[in-house]
Amino acid sequence: MDKALRDALEKEIGKILPEVVEFRHFLHTIPELAGKEEETASAIRRKLAPLPLEILPPFLGTDTVAFLNRGKAKNLTLRADIDALPVEEDPSLVPYASCHKGLKHACGHDGHTAMLYGAACVLSAMREFVPCSVRFLFQPGEEIACMAKDLVEKGALLDPEPDFVSGMHSWPNEPYGKICTKEGPLMAAAGFFRILLRGKGGHGSLPQFARNPLDCAAEIMAQCPSITPEGCVLTFCTCRGGTNKSVIPDEALLMGTVRFLDPLKGKKMVEDFASLVRSVSERRGIQADFSCPVPYPPLIHRKEDVERVEALVRENMGEEAFFRLPSHVMSSEDFSFYVQKFPGVFVHLGSGNSSPLHSAIFDFDDKLLAAGIRYFCTLALDLFRD
Repeated sequence: MDKALRDALEKEIGKILPEVVEFRHFLHTIPELAGKEEETASAIRRKLAPLPLEILPPFLGTDTVAFLNRGKAKNLTLRADIDALPVEEDPSLVPYASCHKGLKHACGHDGHTAMLYGAACVLSAMREFVPCSVRFLFQPGEEIACMAKDLVEKGALLDPEPDFVSGMHSWPNEPYGKICTKEGPLMAAAGFFRILLRGKGGHGSLPQFARNPLDCAAEIMAQCPSITPEGCVLTFCTCRGGTNKSVIPDEALLMGTVRFLDPLKGKKMVEDFASLVRSVSERRGIQADFSCPVPYPPLIHRKEDVERVEALVRENMGEEAFFRLPSHVMSSEDFSFYVQKFPGVFVHLGSGNSSPLHSAIFDFDDKLLAAGIRYFCTLALDLFRD
């Protein structure tokens, strides 16, 4: 982009920013779980309706896909996730606290959605300078439900197929306000295990006459580090069984997550995990029901795609605006389904010393909204300028 176009972009961002902040705060009040984002989707469609966009019927029910300049030769697809988490929010923390009890935007998806809306507003105002079609994809169910896969299978990224895809997530402990990413593996594959152990209950004073599922659970958990390869993660997040101090329960439930970057290592870890559960439970006379689906593949970038984004960001947003991450993170993202199929890059928007994601005290930093809008618009205005 030349200086005049960059100045025009900054002017449009400045004009729309107060409305984007207000929209982010409204979204924060109505958090909804994966696949149930009816109120959120309705709000997004209402905000997009006045813009010169073609808004498609939903593919999954709560998604929103809208096009600018549909029909141009190249397509850029920009994605934001819209779902929230089952986290209770303290209503005293912010004046725009959640109105939905037990639910909270604790991962910044309200900010991501607001930034993509802001980009839609800015690019609509500057559409004569946008050399491509832009698909604005407001995706439901990033958390646990992995609905990016469903959108791809339903054809939401067809007609036209993207020539490039990008998405963004605010990220604590990375340089504040910078566009952060790396080539190769950025984020890990994720699986979620569930182990139901059925034994024989009894009196706590007579363990020899029972088959205690809690003892079985403890042995399984103690042995798991020995089957977890280097560079992989196996974490127990739920251990539930028993309600009385002197009653051995009949059942115990274990749940948690596995994470890995190397698919071969991950496959072997899950197989060894299943074998460990089976051998320990059989020896103890416990029936074990084990499952560990792995719905999220690792998010892996092509070198040339990252270099392309880095050059655009440094040229148009400033030399210091881009930060090449030194290593991957073990968190997961269903954006992996998009970059498996199409050229593209997922970036972290550094939020510095912010509260951790998925915590009860997390709130998206409104000061980052302009940087996210600027990133999305820079891609749309400059990625296909030649």
